[in-house]
Amino acid sequence: MITIRRTLLDHALDRALPLMRGRVLDIGGKRKQKRGQFRPPLDRAQSWFYLNSDPLTTPDCRCSAEDIPAVENSIDTIIMTEVIEYLQNPQQALKEVYRVLSPDGVGLFSAPFLVSVHGDHWADRQRFTALKLQEMFKDAGFGQIEVQPMGSIGAVIWDILHVSTGYARGNNISVLSTLSRIILLLFRPLALTMDSLMKAQKKFVTTGYFIIARK
Repeated sequence: MITIRRTLLDHALDRALPLMRGRVLDIGGKRKQKRGQFRPPLDRAQSWFYLNSDPLTTPDCRCSAEDIPAVENSIDTIIMTEVIEYLQNPQQALKEVYRVLSPDGVGLFSAPFLVSVHGDHWADRQRFTALKLQEMFKDAGFGQIEVQPMGSIGAVIWDILHVSTGYARGNNISVLSTLSRIILLLFRPLALTMDSLMKAQKKFVTTGYFIIARK
């Protein structure tokens, strides 16, 4: 099972497919063993490069998002999903993205909010509200910023229970924990229904945000 947030991110990226064009830089993306169902539309892009500091992801460029080895205005599309929470200097990373993005380019980002500490817990550092994200992108230079909430109370509750009965339990596997996972799977449709009925609450209760930013 994957989190509802990951499903929502897959859907957001699918909706953004028309924006993915030209020279694409996927910051933090993985060439293999991807966590969600979204797959890069390689036929739409002139090139698709992966930037990651983890050598196990076999990136085209192994480096930090805070120091991108590309010239100014050279990238048409930048994708940076579920990365900003790990960075020691996220503001510098956004400035770097702005620097290398072409004048008519687009940046696609995501940032978690009401979610558990990630599986990569040794690097999970921070969370940001919608207001803070707006301020950060504006300070980085972006002129057009759209921050979209992802999921509401149903997604938040289900994802937290998903983690608490998943990797958070460590090696403590029992009949009760296995039964809890089965019940949780059956509860997922109800959680999604709660989200659809409580859309107005997204402003206050959400798993995080999907951001579309332009110069």
